[in-house]
Amino acid sequence: MKKLIFALILALTAPGCSRYFLVRSTPPGMEGGRPSYGCSSNTECAEKYYMIAQMYVQDGNMDGALRTMKKAISYDRSSPYLYLSLAKLYAARRAYGDALAQMNAALKIDPYYIPALYGKADVYSNTGKTARAIAMLKQVIGLSPNSENAYIALALTQYHANETKDAEDTLNEMIVHAPSSPYPYYYLAKIAVDQKEYKEAIAYYNDAIRVSPDFYTALYEEADVYTYLKEYDRAVAIYNGILRSNPDVYELYEKIGDLYLTAKEYTGALEAYKKAEAYAPSLALRLKIGMVYIELKQYREAEAVFKAIISSNPSFYRAYYYYGILLSENKKDDQAIGAFRKIPPNNEVYPDAMVQLAIIYSNQKKTGQAEATLLPVLKTNPTIDMYNLYASFFAQDRDYKQAIGVLNKALNKFTDSQVLLYHLGVVYDQSGDMKDAMSVMEQILKLNQKNADALNYIGYTYADKGIKLNTAETMIKKALKVRPNDGFITDSLGWVYYKKGLLKEAIATLKKAVKLSKNDPQILEHLGDAYLKAGNRAYAIKTYRMAIGSKQLTDEKLKKKLQGKLLKLGAK
Repeated sequence: MKKLIFALILALTAPGCSRYFLVRSTPPGMEGGRPSYGCSSNTECAEKYYMIAQMYVQDGNMDGALRTMKKAISYDRSSPYLYLSLAKLYAARRAYGDALAQMNAALKIDPYYIPALYGKADVYSNTGKTARAIAMLKQVIGLSPNSENAYIALALTQYHANETKDAEDTLNEMIVHAPSSPYPYYYLAKIAVDQKEYKEAIAYYNDAIRVSPDFYTALYEEADVYTYLKEYDRAVAIYNGILRSNPDVYELYEKIGDLYLTAKEYTGALEAYKKAEAYAPSLALRLKIGMVYIELKQYREAEAVFKAIISSNPSFYRAYYYYGILLSENKKDDQAIGAFRKIPPNNEVYPDAMVQLAIIYSNQKKTGQAEATLLPVLKTNPTIDMYNLYASFFAQDRDYKQAIGVLNKALNKFTDSQVLLYHLGVVYDQSGDMKDAMSVMEQILKLNQKNADALNYIGYTYADKGIKLNTAETMIKKALKVRPNDGFITDSLGWVYYKKGLLKEAIATLKKAVKLSKNDPQILEHLGDAYLKAGNRAYAIKTYRMAIGSKQLTDEKLKKKLQGKLLKLGAK
């Protein structure tokens, strides 16, 4: 089944149908809202019952509509429009056989009645008779070669029948017959998007816009493609172009803000959100502004925003959530806990709030409270992330048996989850069970040969032990093909070179890893070791000191190890 979903709306009326039936705004006998059953002619009676049928449709009374539409036909059996109207009522009830019979009756009166041909195509399409639908639409095009609707309906029917090439050919033929229409380019673009041919899609959208510069649907969808491709600046440029000619389309400012936020361009996001709020103030926008202030580390401004929201809307609990995040980032744990506790269990952000609360307890080394806080949420939201976090609390408390039990329970529910398996392998490693750790990593690679984490884990383990170094190098290089800018995988490759004695390559690779990881202390230690082994004592001392001074150094055991290395080198 194609993922592309088009609204296949087949026009069942046409400009020329008034020659069959004239509808007045207020039919004879209907003045005052109550029909009289007298009429001066068959045409007038047909018109009267047609109008009554329409009133029944508006009231949702399909039985009454069918009954009175049949009555209308009994007064005028020469109108294909009346038969078509009855067919549409049957089709609405999915009585496709009856609908088809009424359309055939319309076509018996006028074999070239295009709305009835459209209707038959629609019925055939709805009943899975795609080939007949396509043939019928081709007949419509033959009768009306300049009908844009016919070409579009045919192309969409062909595409939904997996006849992609035929659909594209139909739209290209439409370009010849309707060169000033943006729609063939537009639908070619949508097909290209569905086929993941994004460059072609953008070219077609641009063609549609070239033909019709104010075709905003194409502009919006082209921006969506750029967003998917993570080319946020181009998407923003499109929205700004629309705003130059339509400055009141204020919702675009919020879209621009969202794009900047995704791209982590927080200053641009803040400016866009403020413009959106100037046009249409809302709690959601105020909340986004507060979130951006947090990212910009403008905590005073963020706090003012959240307090103002809470003061004026005390039941808007999402504001408590982000206020709690702000307080937590500022190490105001007690106040953060108070904010998270204000959120009631039936609120949509409650699970996320309890996760944050559990993390605070965990950071305070109160793992028992962290576990107790998360367990009820895990029971109601048993997701992979929840299981992982819950297991991590036990692992942090060195209760590896419990952590392994939680992860195995999760794997019973989420069979073959590579994320859960990797965590399980890490916990086995932490517990000192290297055999089971390696076994789990190999299990992951059976599921996915390109799992970068498992490849790196096994490769680094071999390197650290100084065994199977060629295999280790091959595996780590495979991981780097998946994640070329990963500092930790790059470090593993550098460590392989170190173990092989390729010190020039090791130093160059480890320097790159330090840069990618933004001075990770463990990687700096490896680089220092490589310098020392290469005989560059001064650079080794400098690098060890950098590791000790790294903001990322939280492991006291590693810190003491680095200090010991400096002491051996006669440095402090």
